[in-house]
Amino acid sequence: MKKWLCLFIMGLWTCCAVAQDFTLVNHNLTPFCLNPALAGNANAIRVGLNYRQQWMALGNNYHTFRVSYDQNFYKQMCAVGFAYSYDNMASSVYSVNEMSLVYAHTMKLQDEMFLRLGLQATMFINQFGWDRIKYGDQYDRNSRTPDLETLEKFDNDSRTFFDVSAGAAFVIQNRLTVGASVYHIAEPSNGFVELEENILRRKFVGHLSFFQDLQNTNGLWGRADLSDNYFFTNASYQNQADYQQLNVGMGVAWSPLVLGVADKNNLDGINIIAFMLGGHFKGLQVYYVYDLFTSSKKNGSWSHEINFIYIYNKKEKYPCPVTYW
Repeated sequence: MKKWLCLFIMGLWTCCAVAQDFTLVNHNLTPFCLNPALAGNANAIRVGLNYRQQWMALGNNYHTFRVSYDQNFYKQMCAVGFAYSYDNMASSVYSVNEMSLVYAHTMKLQDEMFLRLGLQATMFINQFGWDRIKYGDQYDRNSRTPDLETLEKFDNDSRTFFDVSAGAAFVIQNRLTVGASVYHIAEPSNGFVELEENILRRKFVGHLSFFQDLQNTNGLWGRADLSDNYFFTNASYQNQADYQQLNVGMGVAWSPLVLGVADKNNLDGINIIAFMLGGHFKGLQVYYVYDLFTSSKKNGSWSHEINFIYIYNKKEKYPCPVTYW
Protein backbone atom coordinates (compact mmCIF):
# COMPACT_ATOMS: atom_id res chain seq x y z
CA MET A 1 0.00 0.00 0.00
CA LYS A 2 2.81 2.42 0.87
CA LYS A 3 4.48 1.94 -2.49
CA TRP A 4 1.25 2.61 -4.38
CA LEU A 5 0.49 5.59 -2.20
CA CYS A 6 3.93 7.03 -2.89
CA LEU A 7 3.45 6.50 -6.61
CA PHE A 8 0.08 8.25 -6.39
CA ILE A 9 1.57 11.24 -4.59
CA MET A 10 4.44 11.49 -7.05
CA GLY A 11 2.02 11.17 -9.95
CA LEU A 12 -0.06 14.01 -8.56
CA TRP A 13 3.10 16.05 -8.12
CA THR A 14 4.34 15.47 -11.65
CA CYS A 15 0.96 16.26 -13.21
CA CYS A 16 0.71 19.66 -11.59
CA ALA A 17 4.22 20.85 -12.38
CA VAL A 18 7.08 20.30 -14.79
CA ALA A 19 7.77 16.75 -13.58
CA GLN A 20 8.77 17.04 -9.91
CA ASP A 21 9.49 20.78 -9.87
CA PHE A 22 7.06 23.61 -9.31
CA THR A 23 6.41 25.90 -12.24
CA LEU A 24 4.98 29.37 -12.71
CA VAL A 25 3.36 30.65 -15.89
CA ASN A 26 6.54 32.40 -16.92
CA HIS A 27 9.86 32.00 -15.20
CA ASN A 28 11.01 35.42 -16.37
CA LEU A 29 8.68 36.96 -13.82
CA THR A 30 10.52 34.90 -11.21
CA PRO A 31 14.12 36.15 -10.80
CA PHE A 32 16.84 33.57 -11.58
CA CYS A 33 14.38 30.68 -11.34
CA LEU A 34 15.12 29.53 -14.88
CA ASN A 35 18.91 29.65 -14.63
CA PRO A 36 21.20 30.47 -11.65
CA ALA A 37 23.44 32.37 -14.07
CA LEU A 38 20.70 35.02 -14.34
CA ALA A 39 21.13 36.10 -10.72
CA GLY A 40 22.15 39.75 -10.68
CA ASN A 41 21.12 40.41 -14.28
CA ALA A 42 19.14 43.47 -13.16
CA ASN A 43 22.50 45.09 -12.25
CA ALA A 44 20.94 46.32 -9.01
CA ILE A 45 19.40 45.13 -5.77
CA ARG A 46 16.28 43.15 -6.69
CA VAL A 47 13.56 41.67 -4.49
CA GLY A 48 10.91 39.38 -5.97
CA LEU A 49 7.64 38.06 -4.58
CA ASN A 50 5.56 35.53 -6.52
CA TYR A 51 2.29 33.80 -5.67
CA ARG A 52 0.36 31.34 -7.83
CA GLN A 53 -3.00 29.67 -7.20
CA GLN A 54 -3.76 26.75 -9.48
CA TRP A 55 -6.81 24.53 -10.14
CA MET A 56 -9.21 27.25 -9.01
CA ALA A 57 -12.32 25.35 -10.13
CA LEU A 58 -11.33 22.20 -8.26
CA GLY A 59 -11.70 21.40 -4.58
CA ASN A 60 -8.00 21.12 -3.71
CA ASN A 61 -6.21 24.23 -4.90
CA TYR A 62 -2.48 24.14 -5.48
CA HIS A 63 -0.52 27.07 -4.07
CA THR A 64 3.03 28.17 -4.88
CA PHE A 65 4.83 30.98 -3.08
CA ARG A 66 8.34 32.28 -3.77
CA VAL A 67 10.40 35.15 -2.41
CA SER A 68 13.86 36.04 -3.71
CA TYR A 69 16.69 38.51 -3.31
CA ASP A 70 19.66 39.06 -5.60
CA GLN A 71 22.32 41.72 -5.95
CA ASN A 72 24.97 42.44 -8.53
CA PHE A 73 28.49 43.59 -7.60
CA TYR A 74 29.66 45.52 -10.63
CA LYS A 75 33.37 45.89 -9.78
CA GLN A 76 33.75 42.24 -8.80
CA MET A 77 31.78 41.08 -11.89
CA CYS A 78 29.67 38.74 -9.74
CA ALA A 79 26.27 38.43 -8.07
CA VAL A 80 24.69 36.57 -5.17
CA GLY A 81 21.10 35.56 -4.56
CA PHE A 82 18.76 33.79 -2.16
CA ALA A 83 15.35 32.26 -2.83
CA TYR A 84 12.73 30.50 -0.74
CA SER A 85 9.77 28.71 -2.30
CA TYR A 86 6.84 26.86 -0.77
CA ASP A 87 4.50 24.43 -2.52
CA ASN A 88 1.23 23.44 -0.88
CA MET A 89 -0.71 20.68 -2.58
CA ALA A 90 -4.00 18.90 -1.83
CA SER A 91 -4.83 20.94 1.27
CA SER A 92 -1.32 20.53 2.71
CA VAL A 93 -1.23 16.74 2.35
CA TYR A 94 2.05 17.24 0.50
CA SER A 95 4.24 20.33 0.70
CA VAL A 96 7.77 21.30 -0.28
CA ASN A 97 10.03 23.96 1.25
CA GLU A 98 12.96 24.92 -0.95
CA MET A 99 15.80 27.26 0.12
CA SER A 100 18.53 28.19 -2.37
CA LEU A 101 21.78 30.15 -2.36
CA VAL A 102 23.06 31.31 -5.75
CA TYR A 103 26.39 32.67 -6.97
CA ALA A 104 26.86 34.02 -10.50
CA HIS A 105 30.04 35.26 -12.16
CA THR A 106 30.32 37.35 -15.33
CA MET A 107 33.19 37.14 -17.81
CA LYS A 108 33.67 39.78 -20.51
CA LEU A 109 34.37 38.16 -23.86
CA GLN A 110 34.61 41.42 -25.81
CA ASP A 111 32.83 44.76 -25.92
CA GLU A 112 29.15 44.28 -25.04
CA MET A 113 29.47 40.48 -25.04
CA PHE A 114 29.47 38.55 -21.77
CA LEU A 115 29.34 35.00 -20.46
CA ARG A 116 27.53 34.48 -17.17
CA LEU A 117 28.10 31.33 -15.08
CA GLY A 118 25.91 30.38 -12.12
CA LEU A 119 25.92 27.81 -9.32
CA GLN A 120 23.04 27.05 -6.96
CA ALA A 121 22.97 25.07 -3.70
CA THR A 122 19.53 24.07 -2.40
CA MET A 123 18.06 22.51 0.71
CA PHE A 124 14.68 20.78 0.42
CA ILE A 125 12.27 19.98 3.23
CA ASN A 126 9.45 17.74 1.98
CA GLN A 127 6.47 17.17 4.27
CA PHE A 128 3.81 14.50 3.86
CA GLY A 129 0.63 14.45 5.95
CA TRP A 130 0.08 10.70 5.77
CA ASP A 131 -2.47 10.83 8.61
CA ARG A 132 -4.73 13.08 6.50
CA ILE A 133 -5.25 10.44 3.81
CA LYS A 134 -7.86 7.68 3.82
CA TYR A 135 -6.40 4.24 3.09
CA GLY A 136 -8.07 1.15 1.66
CA ASP A 137 -8.13 -0.75 4.95
CA GLN A 138 -10.11 2.06 6.62
CA TYR A 139 -13.27 1.47 4.57
CA ASP A 140 -15.98 -0.65 6.12
CA ARG A 141 -17.21 -3.22 3.59
CA ASN A 142 -20.81 -2.81 4.66
CA SER A 143 -21.17 0.94 5.09
CA ARG A 144 -18.34 1.82 2.65
CA THR A 145 -17.27 4.63 4.96
CA PRO A 146 -13.64 5.19 6.11
CA ASP A 147 -14.35 4.70 9.82
CA LEU A 148 -11.77 2.00 10.62
CA GLU A 149 -8.23 2.41 11.90
CA THR A 150 -5.47 1.96 9.34
CA LEU A 151 -2.46 -0.29 9.70
CA GLU A 152 -0.42 1.94 7.39
CA LYS A 153 2.36 3.77 9.18
CA PHE A 154 5.29 5.86 7.98
CA ASP A 155 8.62 6.23 9.72
CA ASN A 156 8.47 10.01 9.42
CA ASP A 157 6.45 12.76 7.81
CA SER A 158 9.38 14.96 6.74
CA ARG A 159 12.41 14.54 4.49
CA THR A 160 15.40 16.90 4.29
CA PHE A 161 18.00 16.67 1.53
CA PHE A 162 20.43 18.84 -0.43
CA ASP A 163 20.99 19.46 -4.11
CA VAL A 164 23.13 21.47 -6.54
CA SER A 165 22.37 23.09 -9.92
CA ALA A 166 24.39 25.04 -12.50
CA GLY A 167 23.85 27.18 -15.58
CA ALA A 168 25.40 29.49 -18.15
CA ALA A 169 24.13 32.38 -20.27
CA PHE A 170 25.58 34.28 -23.23
CA VAL A 171 24.56 37.95 -23.25
CA ILE A 172 24.91 40.61 -25.96
CA GLN A 173 24.34 44.20 -24.76
CA ASN A 174 21.73 42.91 -22.33
CA ARG A 175 19.43 42.72 -25.37
CA LEU A 176 19.95 39.14 -26.50
CA THR A 177 20.34 36.32 -23.96
CA VAL A 178 20.83 32.64 -24.75
CA GLY A 179 21.30 30.23 -21.85
CA ALA A 180 21.13 26.69 -20.55
CA SER A 181 21.05 25.11 -17.10
CA VAL A 182 20.93 21.75 -15.35
CA TYR A 183 18.99 21.35 -12.10
CA HIS A 184 19.28 18.51 -9.55
CA ILE A 185 22.69 17.38 -10.75
CA ALA A 186 23.04 14.99 -7.81
CA GLU A 187 19.55 13.49 -8.34
CA PRO A 188 18.86 13.12 -4.61
CA SER A 189 16.23 10.81 -3.15
CA ASN A 190 13.06 12.73 -2.28
CA GLY A 191 10.58 10.00 -1.31
CA PHE A 192 9.24 8.69 1.98
CA VAL A 193 9.30 4.98 1.08
CA GLU A 194 11.20 3.01 -1.56
CA LEU A 195 13.91 5.68 -1.39
CA GLU A 196 16.04 4.14 -4.11
CA GLU A 197 13.11 4.37 -6.54
CA ASN A 198 12.02 7.93 -5.73
CA ILE A 199 14.65 10.42 -6.81
CA LEU A 200 14.51 14.02 -7.97
CA ARG A 201 15.38 13.72 -11.65
CA ARG A 202 17.70 16.10 -13.45
CA LYS A 203 16.00 18.96 -15.25
CA PHE A 204 17.52 20.41 -18.41
CA VAL A 205 16.61 23.96 -19.43
CA GLY A 206 17.30 26.04 -22.53
CA HIS A 207 16.11 29.64 -22.90
CA LEU A 208 16.34 32.69 -25.17
CA SER A 209 15.17 36.30 -24.88
CA PHE A 210 15.40 39.36 -27.11
CA PHE A 211 14.51 43.07 -26.90
CA GLN A 212 13.80 45.62 -29.61
CA ASP A 213 13.67 49.26 -28.60
CA LEU A 214 10.62 51.11 -29.96
CA GLN A 215 11.95 54.56 -29.19
CA ASN A 216 15.60 54.38 -30.22
CA THR A 217 16.16 52.95 -33.70
CA ASN A 218 19.82 51.93 -33.41
CA GLY A 219 18.86 48.27 -33.21
CA LEU A 220 20.65 45.44 -31.45
CA TRP A 221 24.10 46.93 -31.96
CA GLY A 222 23.13 50.47 -30.99
CA ARG A 223 22.65 51.94 -27.52
CA ALA A 224 23.66 49.81 -24.55
CA ASP A 225 20.65 50.89 -22.50
CA LEU A 226 16.96 50.69 -23.28
CA SER A 227 14.17 53.25 -23.34
CA ASP A 228 10.88 52.75 -21.47
CA ASN A 229 9.14 51.62 -24.67
CA TYR A 230 10.20 48.31 -26.20
CA PHE A 231 9.09 45.00 -27.67
CA PHE A 232 10.26 41.74 -26.10
CA THR A 233 10.02 38.04 -26.82
CA ASN A 234 11.40 34.86 -25.31
CA ALA A 235 11.23 31.10 -25.37
CA SER A 236 12.23 28.31 -23.01
CA TYR A 237 12.31 24.53 -23.11
CA GLN A 238 12.43 22.28 -20.05
CA ASN A 239 12.86 18.53 -19.84
CA GLN A 240 12.74 16.40 -16.68
CA ALA A 241 12.57 12.61 -17.00
CA ASP A 242 9.65 11.95 -19.40
CA TYR A 243 8.12 15.41 -19.01
CA GLN A 244 8.62 18.37 -21.30
CA GLN A 245 7.45 21.96 -21.42
CA LEU A 246 7.80 24.60 -24.11
CA ASN A 247 7.08 28.27 -23.33
CA VAL A 248 6.88 31.00 -25.98
CA GLY A 249 5.94 34.56 -25.04
CA MET A 250 5.96 38.09 -26.40
CA GLY A 251 4.76 41.51 -25.39
CA VAL A 252 5.29 45.23 -25.37
CA ALA A 253 6.27 47.72 -22.70
CA TRP A 254 4.89 51.23 -23.14
CA SER A 255 5.61 53.10 -19.95
CA PRO A 256 4.12 52.63 -17.45
CA LEU A 257 2.20 49.58 -18.78
CA VAL A 258 3.44 46.15 -19.83
CA LEU A 259 1.26 43.72 -21.82
CA GLY A 260 2.10 40.17 -22.81
CA VAL A 261 0.76 36.85 -24.02
CA ALA A 262 2.39 33.42 -23.77
CA ASP A 263 1.75 29.84 -24.77
CA LYS A 264 2.75 26.97 -22.45
CA ASN A 265 2.66 23.48 -23.94
CA ASN A 266 3.82 20.15 -22.52
CA LEU A 267 4.05 18.67 -26.07
CA ASP A 268 1.59 15.95 -25.04
CA GLY A 269 -1.79 17.58 -25.53
CA ILE A 270 -1.84 19.98 -22.56
CA ASN A 271 -1.83 23.63 -23.63
CA ILE A 272 -2.29 26.89 -21.72
CA ILE A 273 -2.56 30.45 -23.03
CA ALA A 274 -1.49 33.03 -20.45
CA PHE A 275 -2.25 36.76 -20.46
CA MET A 276 -0.19 39.26 -18.52
CA LEU A 277 -0.97 42.83 -17.46
CA GLY A 278 1.69 44.75 -15.61
CA GLY A 279 2.89 48.17 -14.68
CA HIS A 280 5.73 49.93 -12.94
CA PHE A 281 6.20 52.98 -10.77
CA LYS A 282 9.77 54.00 -10.01
CA GLY A 283 11.41 50.78 -8.78
CA LEU A 284 8.23 48.77 -8.16
CA GLN A 285 6.84 46.44 -10.82
CA VAL A 286 3.54 44.54 -10.49
CA TYR A 287 2.31 41.83 -12.85
CA TYR A 288 -0.94 39.87 -12.91
CA VAL A 289 -1.13 36.69 -14.99
CA TYR A 290 -4.24 34.73 -15.96
CA ASP A 291 -4.02 31.15 -17.28
CA LEU A 292 -6.58 30.01 -19.83
CA PHE A 293 -6.67 26.22 -20.08
CA THR A 294 -7.21 25.48 -23.80
CA SER A 295 -6.45 21.76 -23.97
CA SER A 296 -9.08 19.32 -25.20
CA LYS A 297 -8.20 17.13 -22.22
CA LYS A 298 -10.74 18.08 -19.57
CA ASN A 299 -8.49 17.56 -16.56
CA GLY A 300 -7.42 21.13 -15.92
CA SER A 301 -8.71 24.43 -14.64
CA TRP A 302 -7.87 28.10 -14.90
CA SER A 303 -5.17 29.54 -12.67
CA HIS A 304 -3.71 32.90 -11.87
CA GLU A 305 -0.70 34.48 -10.21
CA ILE A 306 0.57 37.85 -9.06
CA ASN A 307 4.19 38.96 -9.14
CA PHE A 308 5.97 41.84 -7.44
CA ILE A 309 9.50 42.94 -8.30
CA TYR A 310 11.30 45.82 -6.63
CA ILE A 311 14.59 47.13 -8.02
CA TYR A 312 16.79 49.52 -6.09
CA ASN A 313 19.74 51.28 -7.70
CA LYS A 314 20.69 54.64 -6.22
CA LYS A 315 23.53 55.48 -8.60
CA GLU A 316 21.96 55.29 -12.05
CA LYS A 317 18.78 54.49 -13.85
CA TYR A 318 18.04 50.79 -14.17
CA PRO A 319 20.38 49.97 -17.07
CA CYS A 320 19.89 46.28 -17.83
CA PRO A 321 16.66 45.18 -19.51
CA VAL A 322 15.30 41.89 -18.23
CA THR A 323 12.59 40.01 -20.08
CA TYR A 324 9.61 39.89 -17.75
CA TRP A 325 7.55 37.73 -20.05
